[in-house]
Amino acid sequence: MRRSEGPWQRHEKIKAKVNPVRNSSGALNPALRGGTPYGAEPGINLKCNPAAAAGPRGPLARREQRGIISNGVKRIALLLEREYGVPQGEKGADPLDILIQTILSQNTHDLNRDRAYQRLKSRFPRWGDVLNAKTEAIISAIRPGGLAGQKAKRIRDLLRWIKKREGKLSLAFLMQMNSEEIKRVIGEQKGIGPKTIDCLLLFGLGRDAFPVDTHILRIGKRMGFIPEKMDAVRAHPWMVPLIPKGKSLSLHLNLIRLGRTICRARIPQCEDCFLAKECLHRSQYSG
Repeated sequence: MRRSEGPWQRHEKIKAKVNPVRNSSGALNPALRGGTPYGAEPGINLKCNPAAAAGPRGPLARREQRGIISNGVKRIALLLEREYGVPQGEKGADPLDILIQTILSQNTHDLNRDRAYQRLKSRFPRWGDVLNAKTEAIISAIRPGGLAGQKAKRIRDLLRWIKKREGKLSLAFLMQMNSEEIKRVIGEQKGIGPKTIDCLLLFGLGRDAFPVDTHILRIGKRMGFIPEKMDAVRAHPWMVPLIPKGKSLSLHLNLIRLGRTICRARIPQCEDCFLAKECLHRSQYSG
């Protein structure tokens, strides 16, 4: 069966498994007043039409709708932690290492990225060695990561920019900036987009940021917290207000783990998924 439009575009045709904006008596859902999300119930099991719920329309209704989605994301984060635990970030990670690793990860999977990074570091132990190396040598080192010519240029250009700005190859100056300043300054460099910057913020600087990769984009659309027609670039700012405070790293890594093991792009293992009750995927597919 053809998949319908996303749950936030076509509310009337989707049975969204989230609490309504208002309950049967017309009172505002406690989750939207800062109360306990989803009350004392163990699951998000109220099948209703959020758009049809009693309440105001316009900007206030959109804020309430975003509140519903946010509380759904909170519950998903909790259930993921119950199943997978709370992952810990790498302490003392060098921001420049993280940024270059992320550039190497563009348009490839983690195994190829790791091979390319390991080859690069084995041949050029210091970033100054990369800056002074011939472009052909860099391309040869990072070839397993794909798009080697393009990535080699981006890395060299980035290192030149840092050296010119700081007089040394270090991103320590970012520690003094807020996240929005970092997004502006680093985002001005060619080939560095929202996902790369968010990876730098999250893994390199320990900031609250939420990179949206292919796994997260797919799972978000299946579960209904990312609109069906939204691309990864627009998904980054969309997700910012939805992430529970202090849960960026945990939710990011646990969703990726779910995407690799259960919620795969092809033939997702829905029967084995501990989030099946929270997911719209089954109600949108049949046969």
